[in-house]
Amino acid sequence: MQTATWPSINLIYSFYPLRHLPYLKQILEKSFEYESFIGDYCQKQIEAHKKAAKKVSENGKEEPRDYVEAYLREAEKDGKNDFSEKQLKYILFDMWVAGQETSANTLIFSLLYLLHNPNIQDKLHAELDTIIGSDRRITLSDKNSLIYVNAFINEVQRSVNLLPLNLLHKTLKDVKIGNYLIKKNTAVVPQISAVMYDEEIFPEPHKFKPERFIDENGKLKKVEELIPFSIGKRQCLGESLARMELFLIVSNFYNLYKVSPIDPSNLPSLQKTPGVTIQPQQFPCNLIKRF
Repeated sequence: MQTATWPSINLIYSFYPLRHLPYLKQILEKSFEYESFIGDYCQKQIEAHKKAAKKVSENGKEEPRDYVEAYLREAEKDGKNDFSEKQLKYILFDMWVAGQETSANTLIFSLLYLLHNPNIQDKLHAELDTIIGSDRRITLSDKNSLIYVNAFINEVQRSVNLLPLNLLHKTLKDVKIGNYLIKKNTAVVPQISAVMYDEEIFPEPHKFKPERFIDENGKLKKVEELIPFSIGKRQCLGESLARMELFLIVSNFYNLYKVSPIDPSNLPSLQKTPGVTIQPQQFPCNLIKRF
């Protein structure tokens, strides 16, 4: 699915006439192929839920099991066609593309950072062994107790800088920033990396240090400049869901496993592959079960 995140896609959608150039046309066609594949998958899920919904209605009403089922129930009540099946399909598509790619890449980078910083993995495991102490399922109720785990996730998101160039916007009026005048209807691109790697906010920004998010009292520090989901009214709609997913997956995974390099003398590269989202290079590693 990497074609969908190549920089070429941004170029095509920003300047759509370029889609006719041979190389870019090939990239766009591949992107449409992937879009169709994911769209078909979403449609199959809708059909499966529709069949399951009929069985539920025969056996009496129960609470919706998930978002799709809740949506289909609302569609039944709606007489204005505000809850169309087509809309549901594209909502699912957006959830898949926006959430799966970004969360997966963040989690893979967390492996890379631990391979390069085994002492940090030791600290993660020490906290998990103290607070959790078993292979039980970690839940959101444990979140406030796992300070170092939260700090680790914050530092992964800061260091990955998954969206170094945010989405294009335009100014609605003339705006003056410092000595610069930005005229109305000017295209602007927020650069999150300018904040996430600011040395005044994050000293030694290229070093991986979860401790920067822990205060002198051992509490998790709130750093307003940590903005992996952007900021303002255009920030990521899925921020709360993504934060929840990252905590649950990271805490449970590292509670159960220890990661180690195949060859300690030849660690995998931290080099990032640019695109709409940053991607890691492929690498092998060992996973050792802890319980």
